[in-house]
Amino acid sequence: MDGTLRRKGVAGTIGDGIEWLRRNPVLIVLFFGYGLLELVGEFLGFLGGLVTLLGYLVYLYINGLVHVVGRDEAMGDPVDLGRASSAVLGQFVSLIGIFIVYVLAVGIGFVLLIIPGLYLGVRLSLALPACVIDEKGVTESLETSWSVAKGNLLKLFGIFLVSFLIVVGTAIATLLVTGFGEGFYLAFLVVSAVLTAVVTPIVQFAYARIYLENRSGSGDGEDVDHVAW
Repeated sequence: MDGTLRRKGVAGTIGDGIEWLRRNPVLIVLFFGYGLLELVGEFLGFLGGLVTLLGYLVYLYINGLVHVVGRDEAMGDPVDLGRASSAVLGQFVSLIGIFIVYVLAVGIGFVLLIIPGLYLGVRLSLALPACVIDEKGVTESLETSWSVAKGNLLKLFGIFLVSFLIVVGTAIATLLVTGFGEGFYLAFLVVSAVLTAVVTPIVQFAYARIYLENRSGSGDGEDVDHVAW
């Protein structure tokens, strides 16, 4: 196996993500637990900061699981969560390093202007799957993401846009039901936990698939930015 997949557009990529999540519902439970952890942290004052930090670590771990499971699903291999967990934990220090660089780079990009932040976020979005799927270090994962994402910018941005519109639409719907007040904030946090449990793994599955489509061969994916929705 050379590790490549037939390339799909945004709709097909998201469709695979939905199907893979359907076959691995435990990921919904894990992401919902993360969402609840973040929700609890909002009401703990000083301790909330520690809970938030713990939440970031949990988030990285679960994201890593999604990418390894996505690789197994894409390649038709049996999904083994124990093996996937071992793979993620073996790369966990690198995952933390990637996350720190990603947050700093995207944060600086947003401070300068919104568009540079979005661009950096898209170009570096495949670093986590590169890290856990092919056991790459921090620098190599970031370089690989930068290269692979070059020819997949429209697809990656399309996936981001779909998830963003879902979150915004949910916020608007919650506002219409609860009104703008304290009830809205609490309701939105609860709804966000549910959204996180479903939308996030689908998006991460999509990222894993895009990485697998381009992990060998030309590697830079320069011919795939025309892929239709």
